[in-house]
Amino acid sequence: MPDLSETGGSARPASWVPRVLAPLALILALIAVVVVVTGSTSIDDDSPDEVATTTNEGAHDGANDGAETPKTYTVEEGDLLSTIAEKFGVSIERLERLNPEIDPQTLQAGQEIKIR
Repeated sequence: MPDLSETGGSARPASWVPRVLAPLALILALIAVVVVVTGSTSIDDDSPDEVATTTNEGAHDGANDGAETPKTYTVEEGDLLSTIAEKFGVSIERLERLNPEIDPQTLQAGQEIKIR
């Protein structure tokens, strides 16, 4: 039995509530962090099952039958990165990521860019 004079009071059994709630709070905090991180990284999904239904005459993809997004696109006069992204159902950010060497402000007719 502990010496009561050293502890400065009476011996009281520790409550089970803090012992259970502390690990539970830690687990819930970890789950919340995982949910936030997963949600923020899945905004622009690069999944291969993206399929566009439109094609363009300037698209190059050896066996392109119109059912799949071409791999590259030849920029035509008046094209903007936003219109190309909309045409093929991809985000502007993805096009910029796939084509780090291009300047979206100075696209030139005949320039070839990656779509997927």
